[in-house]
This record gives sequence, structure tokens and C-alpha cells, in this order.
Amino acid sequence: MSRISSYAVHAEPRAGHWVAWVTAHQETRPAGAVILVGQTQEEAEANARRWGERLVADTKLLRP
Repeated sequence: MSRISSYAVHAEPRAGHWVAWVTAHQETRPAGAVILVGQTQEEAEANARRWGERLVADTKLLRP
């Protein structure tokens, strides 16, 4: 788990690939209801970090 401002990145293996997501504050659900996929843990986490950076820059991306 790593932090992007107020977001935390989470990752876990699933069926031969990795999925990652960011959560806001102490939430357990993915921010913006987005799950990102990667062939490796590093790739999935990098995709999630980019998503978190986009959320920090534009909170309109979050679903109500």
C-alpha cells in the first residue's frame, strides 16, 4: 500500500494478473469505482498511482 496525497494504493493477484485500486481516506471501496489491471504488481500499482494523480488533479472524476 502506498500513498498519493490522501489516497492509498492497494493491489492483489487475480487469475494470472494483478489488479490495483486507490481508496480515499479510510474508505474500503475503490475511489471512482475503478479497478486497474496489470500483468505485474508493479504495472497495476503504477496504473493505480496514475489514476490517483488524476483524481487529485480533478475530483470531478469521482462518481457521486
